Amino acid sequence: MRQLAFITVGQAEYDPRLKGILDESGIDPEEFESLEYFSMIPFMILAGASVDTRVESHGDHFHFQGVVVQVADDMEEPFFDAFPQLLQQLMEQEDEQGEPE
Repeated sequence: MRQLAFITVGQAEYDPRLKGILDESGIDPEEFESLEYFSMIPFMILAGASVDTRVESHGDHFHFQGVVVQVADDMEEPFFDAFPQLLQQLMEQEDEQGEPE
């Protein structure tokens, strides 16, 4: 498996190729409570990535540590082909709906 991202509160590490795609998309990276591009995770999954949630348990409660986004080695190129297409569809839908008044 190839790690594409590790996202945690206030900090994220991205594969440079994925970060470039996200930055070029024009999507607000901080739209979800200081979790950079967190709202894009469902689209990453649709493009073939897997997500592993990292939490630390303390009895009856837990602390969110972050999520790891990864893709199987043989799915890396298909992911990088599909993900920008999904983002493009998202952006087209937002353009069609327009900005809320």
